[in-house]
Parts: sequence; structure tokens; C-alpha cells
Amino acid sequence: MRVLVTGANGYLGQGVVKQLLDDGVEVVATDFKADYIDERADIRCANLFEIDEPYEYFGKPDIVLHMAWRDGFVHNSMNHINDLLSPLHDIVTHKTAGTNITNFL
Repeated sequence: MRVLVTGANGYLGQGVVKQLLDDGVEVVATDFKADYIDERADIRCANLFEIDEPYEYFGKPDIVLHMAWRDGFVHNSMNHINDLLSPLHDIVTHKTAGTNITNFL
């Protein structure tokens, strides 16, 4: 099973990546930076909000744990709503047709 963890360099993402790897799961970890991401993961530093084909780019994950938040702790940022229109959002809408993604959390 291949799990994509977005926001993997963040407070929660770091722990999630480590636990998945400890459990023997294949992890693709993405964030703007990789300073704190466990090196056992397949690390892909990227602005995931600008990737045209996220499913292909991240190696066709089976599960997506989406914890990325571009504005940190600015909870009323309009970017959250605007990002729903990004290619990442497509990974759970029409671009999942014919893919093996089983879960998006």
C-alpha cells in the first residue's frame, strides 16, 4: 500500500509519516520543505497546489492523508477555499476515475 501524506513537514505530518513507516507502510511525503520529514519516506518537496497531475506525480498512491495547509495557523485564510479548486482537489474528484485510490482523508 502506498500512502501520500501532504503537509508531512508539519507538526502532525511528521508523526504520521514516522508511524506509518514504523508500521511498514510505503510513504510518499510532501511539503514545501523536508527539514523534519523522516528520511525513510519517498520525499517530494513541491507546491502541491500547483501540480497539474498530482496522482501521477506522487506515484499513484492508494491512500491520501491530506494535512497540507499553506497558511499555517491562519485559520480564516481564503486560500483554504480557493485551494479546493486546485489540481490537488482533482485527486478526489474526476481524476480519481480509473485510479486505485481507496481513501482520501
